[in-house]
Amino acid sequence: MSTTNRPTKPSDITEIVTNVVIGTLFALFAYSAFTLWRAQGSIQMLLLAIQEVILVVLVITRHRSREASTSWWDRLIAIAGTAAPLLQRAADAPLPIFEEVGIGFQIVGLLLSMVALLSLGRSFGIVAANRGVRTGGLYRFVRHPIYGSYVIGYIGFLLGNPSILNILLIIVTFICQYLRAVAEEQVLARDPSYQTYMQRVRYRFIPFIF
Repeated sequence: MSTTNRPTKPSDITEIVTNVVIGTLFALFAYSAFTLWRAQGSIQMLLLAIQEVILVVLVITRHRSREASTSWWDRLIAIAGTAAPLLQRAADAPLPIFEEVGIGFQIVGLLLSMVALLSLGRSFGIVAANRGVRTGGLYRFVRHPIYGSYVIGYIGFLLGNPSILNILLIIVTFICQYLRAVAEEQVLARDPSYQTYMQRVRYRFIPFIF
């Protein structure tokens, strides 16, 4: 890692501005999903809105980072990976069977993400940073349980709302989440306790698979 991209401790102003911008972004997406649920009656849009409301609360209350990546590439990947799936839209004529299966996936993904977020607590972040190493809860099984749970939920939405746009957005999301996880590990690996954790927990998203 080059010296210019080496993690540094952000200033108070940077942290406040970042929290406000990201919190506002999530709030807007949550409101948009909620509005679409009211207009279209899609339970899948409501589940998406609930997930984003949880993220708004975590962004506002999260711990200040001890050090964070200064790479604009890392920031771009984090924002793209967060925003891309929220641009998905409900299909005009969803397939009933796949929609029911998709709702099941979304509910499982939402429940897992809530457990993972509770495990992470106020250490939640968007851009690669060290807000404290967490090893309990779902983090005992994989290094990035939140990303894994999101993927389950987004696949569920896609099953009930298949379209070229939604497929492309999910592909972008998968790529960004993987790169985002790698960037986070590069920052966290500067902490000896995380190096030990990585040796103990070898899977990133899915236990015993990946």
